[in-house]
Amino acid sequence: MPGSKLEVDGRHITITNLEKVMYPESGTRKFDVIQYVIEIADAMLPHMASRPVTRKRWPHGTGSGPFFEKALPPGTPDWLARFTIEHAEGKTIYPVARSAADLVWLAQMAALELHVPQWRIDLSGTGSAGDESRRTDRLVIDLDPGPDVPLHRCAEVAIAIRDVLSGAGMTSYPVTSGGKGVHVYARFPTPVKCESARAVAQQIATSLAAAHPTEITATMAKAARASKVFLDWSQNTAAKTTLAPYSLRGSDRPWVAAPRTWAELADPTLTQLDYREVLDRYRESGDLLIDLDPPVDAVAGVPVDLGEYRKSKASRLRSGGRRAEGPTVVTGGSRGPRPMLAADEAVDGLTTDAWAFEGKWDGYRILARHSGGDVRLSSRSGIDMTADFPELRELGTVLRGFDVLLDGEMVAIDATGRSDFTLLASRHHRDEEYTLRYLVFDVLELNGTDLTSAPWERRREVLDELAPVITAASIADVPPLLDGPGAVAAELARANGWEGVVAKRRTSTYQAGRRSADWRKHKNWNDIEVVVGGFRAGRGSRSGSIGSLLIGLPDENGLRYIGRVGTGFTDADLDALHEELKPLIIGRSPFIGSLDKPVASSATWVLPTIVADVRFMDWTSTGHLRHPSWRGVRRDKLPGDL
Repeated sequence: MPGSKLEVDGRHITITNLEKVMYPESGTRKFDVIQYVIEIADAMLPHMASRPVTRKRWPHGTGSGPFFEKALPPGTPDWLARFTIEHAEGKTIYPVARSAADLVWLAQMAALELHVPQWRIDLSGTGSAGDESRRTDRLVIDLDPGPDVPLHRCAEVAIAIRDVLSGAGMTSYPVTSGGKGVHVYARFPTPVKCESARAVAQQIATSLAAAHPTEITATMAKAARASKVFLDWSQNTAAKTTLAPYSLRGSDRPWVAAPRTWAELADPTLTQLDYREVLDRYRESGDLLIDLDPPVDAVAGVPVDLGEYRKSKASRLRSGGRRAEGPTVVTGGSRGPRPMLAADEAVDGLTTDAWAFEGKWDGYRILARHSGGDVRLSSRSGIDMTADFPELRELGTVLRGFDVLLDGEMVAIDATGRSDFTLLASRHHRDEEYTLRYLVFDVLELNGTDLTSAPWERRREVLDELAPVITAASIADVPPLLDGPGAVAAELARANGWEGVVAKRRTSTYQAGRRSADWRKHKNWNDIEVVVGGFRAGRGSRSGSIGSLLIGLPDENGLRYIGRVGTGFTDADLDALHEELKPLIIGRSPFIGSLDKPVASSATWVLPTIVADVRFMDWTSTGHLRHPSWRGVRRDKLPGDL
């Protein structure tokens, strides 16, 4: 049947059967699965980076039988990266996931479980799946409980593994598998051969089994597992795969291979987590495995068979030939670093001896990385926004000699000298005059030195030293700090019509990707970031376009409807939104619960992927926004950031 086109990371993907129930027991639809992989992509991709993917597919949902798939099927998009492995029976071409678009395509194919080896393409040579040249930078032990062994017993054994690894100087990370057991990962200081990793895992497993013979077994035979926890060390061999962290499990409910804390594993009430719980935890705490597989920038360019590329590259280098231009081996996920976020807490009682105060600007949060004259921009969500602001290329000229990562806000300054988010978001189809400015307030790296562990005061000193260089670019500023205490800074922001104030603890380190009370924000207006879930057709002068947008907030059980917004648009805004929403139209409401009949009967529903900013007066007794007004699309954010 015909499908809709969904744009993800610049790729257009045909999606079909969004209402198909993939998990009958919970009613989870393909729509929900696709939304999950979009929101979790930032966390999931680094743990799949540069690893070929074996899929387990449920075309008719988990109520029917699945099948494993290794080779890519006919019709695979040209942009999906590939890696060829020579098995005894011949060559097999696997996909390599490196962007949210790749994960969406896999979800469209009903590939619920994504399995990867521990070895990485960029660390290994070519050859067969069991080739001794395969190398890995991590270890995994799969704890599989016998039929009568509860999860908390598995967790107790996992803690014992943690202690063994800690004694060897290795930090470990637990993941509840989404099935019955637990996966324990650890990172090697330097890459090792897969057989060396297997030997380490086997030694840990056999030593623990010898010490606790009535509770633990390292024997493969299933007959030996009754009333015990089986420690599967074999998944470190080159030929084996493990369910990737954050992957769904094809079970009766949408359980996930979920990263956990060791404190959670000590809790006797430990349970597996479903995808909604995992998303909530990720929004709150970020990726708990970030130190296992740190995120890195994706390689741009057309897709390539990574196995064949490595082989041809090696032969060119051996022969002394010139290196051909083209894509390089994938080494990470699709998104960049994530900035530290401020908590919504009062600033009035904060004093200048412990806190510094900055203006809160009304724009897009942007991290700017400069290296060798090249400037790359990423949003709060890690979205590459380099093409959105070509004006910032000027930084590449003034920052020559400095490899630096800056944190700041891109704003549009209106005729009164104030930052205006609406102007920024819709600047390409508005006639008002504005000036783009990049307001820099932090420096995270400088010439190879990571500054994130330094206190804010030290980072500010470095930024002040760089300020004359940064401000040599006509588009960039380093705004001065505000006078304190907090109440004085807040009043100054109100008097100047700014969005608000951010207070930063002077001793605070930079906690990338996390929201911390060491940074606190105070806003002067009621602004809210929402997700667009549908629209109603316009009438009269808006005939043929949008009359109002139906908006919601991500909730524990889905998208909660909070009203409709029909003011604050220009005609050009509405035309642009209409064109953007047309490819996202779906046949069923994305909102949980029922909407008022007059609204629902005239609504056109859309896939809820667009985040927007809305200003409003207050909340109604029914939980809707009172007098909402449109401000613009947040190109720098995804629904999972709300």
